[in-house]
Amino acid sequence: SIGLSAVIDRLDAGTREHEGLGMGFLRGWSFVLFLVVSVSLATSPDRSVAAASGAPTVEQYAAHVGGQIVPYGELVIDGSRLSCGRRPTVLDSTLDDYGAAYPGFLIINPRLIARVPKAVKLWIYSHECGHQFRGPNEEVADCFAVQRGRRQRWLTTDGVEQICRFIRPAKGSNMHYSGPQRCQLMKQCFDSRRVY
Repeated sequence: SIGLSAVIDRLDAGTREHEGLGMGFLRGWSFVLFLVVSVSLATSPDRSVAAASGAPTVEQYAAHVGGQIVPYGELVIDGSRLSCGRRPTVLDSTLDDYGAAYPGFLIINPRLIARVPKAVKLWIYSHECGHQFRGPNEEVADCFAVQRGRRQRWLTTDGVEQICRFIRPAKGSNMHYSGPQRCQLMKQCFDSRRVY
């Protein structure tokens, strides 16, 4: 999860406001389960991995929330085709955050992600993909996402600034640093040659 459930744009009388940061990972499924699943489980696209870990399969999750499964390599956001290895994406407009991840699949809230600039959308997707390859650490997922954007040439320093404006209102939690701290770390990762 990118931990922005409470930064979600709240349209109130045509004015955009940001609330404080909350975890808001997933309703009905335990986040704790994700934390206890090992990195090796998180990196496997095999459906049997989710079943063995006790996490829902992509089909179970989609059926539970009424979401749409987009096969790997078929997700297109603002003209960009996105993939995260061989992992599918569930479009879940009931998710209380912009994105989330379970072992073997990603989750995107299309209603919320439509409200942010393209660089932020691609960063959100890449952040969740980072959890698939690097595990549950939020700062590592942030670094993975900005470095992926730099390598794939969809993220520039201006795009990093868009991400920082988006994340800046976020308050820190037990899972995430504050928005300004995350922004500073992402800028360092963007400039770093060390691969996350």
